[in-house]
Parts: sequence; structure tokens; C-alpha cells
Amino acid sequence: MLSASLPAAGNVCLTLRAIKSASRSQTKLLNTSRCCIPSAIGMATKALLDESDFQTMGQDMARYDELRESVIKQSRDVGKLAKQAIFSLHRSDFKGASDKLEKAEKFAAAIRDDILAEEPNLRHGSFSAAMEEYAEAILFRGYLLDGRLLPSTSLPTCNREEYLGGVLDFTGELNRFAVAKATVRDTNAVQDCKDLTEGIFGQFLQYDMRNGAIRKKFDSLKYTLRKMETLLYELSLAKSGTPVRSDGRSDLQETEDPQTHNADD
Repeated sequence: MLSASLPAAGNVCLTLRAIKSASRSQTKLLNTSRCCIPSAIGMATKALLDESDFQTMGQDMARYDELRESVIKQSRDVGKLAKQAIFSLHRSDFKGASDKLEKAEKFAAAIRDDILAEEPNLRHGSFSAAMEEYAEAILFRGYLLDGRLLPSTSLPTCNREEYLGGVLDFTGELNRFAVAKATVRDTNAVQDCKDLTEGIFGQFLQYDMRNGAIRKKFDSLKYTLRKMETLLYELSLAKSGTPVRSDGRSDLQETEDPQTHNADD
């Protein structure tokens, strides 16, 4: 009985060995497949996109940011020199103003030739704002020297928007100049400032301007014109001997204003 059962036990052992061997083979095959999966994914990724293309775009973006920072910094110098030139012009220092404007023009030319030639879109923003300051200073100097508004052809370094923005900024300096002339009772000079401002206002009224920086500046032009009209009115009162109060009203206005009489009643 015992000897008869031995072959059956041997068969069981052989079966177990076969199962273990098969299991090891399947495990080895599975591990081999897992090792091949990343390679397959990598090959698929390379086929689906061009990594060098993204690297090139990243380099272009970094270059753009570098140029942008350079434009902002150098444009700040242009605007600063233009403001200093205007300050000198209000004090009749034409030599100092011209020297500053010459430097500003050189800085602007360097930006235009070295940076904007590579990235024209960088003109908008800091550079355009600086060129409006530059145009304002040039126009103010031109008025003080020739008594007229210089045409856009006199500022070839400025585009249309920069010139128009400079014209509107220039009217603010013209108002300050008119106030200075009013303090010395130079009525003719104030009248000239008012006439030019009124003429500029009339020209801008012909434009169909969309909302933007130019439109906002134009909206403030009517207040500048009103200030000049008030200056002329006060000068006329001073010339006639009619006293003007601190609130800008005259005693003549006080007696002629029907609303004042109604309020008193």
C-alpha cells in the first residue's frame, strides 16, 4: 500500500514545480513588459510634439522680457529729460532746454534703432509716453520762439498718436505760461494762449475719437480753455478797476446775478 502511493506523491511534486516555473516565467515576462512601457511612452511623446520648438519659444519670451525692461528704463530717461527741458523753458533757459532735448532725442533714437527695430510692439507703453513728453517740450519751445503750434512734420521721431498726445499736454504748459503772463498784466500774451488753445480744441472736435488715452486728455482740454477765459475776464476787470474777490467773482457779478438776489429775498 505504501509503495503504491509513492508515484502519486512524485507526480504531485512535479506538478508543483511546473506551476512555480510557469509563475516565474509569467513574472519575468510582466517585469519585462513594465520596463518597456516608459520607452514606448517616450517614443510616443517625441512623435506628438517638438520639444525644441517650445525651447525656442521660451528663449524668445525671455529675450522679449529683457528688451521690454530695457525700453522701460531708457524711456524713463527720455521722459525725465523732457520734463527738465520744460522746467527750463518756463524760466527762459532756452540753452539748457535745448541741451536736454538733444540728449533726449539721442536716447530715443537709440531705443528705436537698437530695440524697436527688433520688437516693434514695444513702442506702445513706456516709449510712447516718453515721446509724448518729448513732443510736449518741443511744441512748447516752438511756441515760445515762434508763437505758433509746430506741425507734426516737425517731429519726425513721433508717430501720430504721440504727436496728438503731446499737443494736448502742451496746452497744460500753455495754461501755466498764460498764468505767469497774467500776473504781470500781459493781456495780449494771455489772449494769444487762449486763441491757440481754442483753435486746438476746435480741431480735435472734428475727430471721432474712441475711448483711450487721447480721448481722456481731450476731455480735460475744455477745462484748460475755461481757465484761460477766466484769466482774460479777470484781467479785464482789473483793467477797469473792478475788484475781484478770492472766489474769482467780481462785485459787479454779485450785483448783476439774479440768483443772488433771489437768495437774498
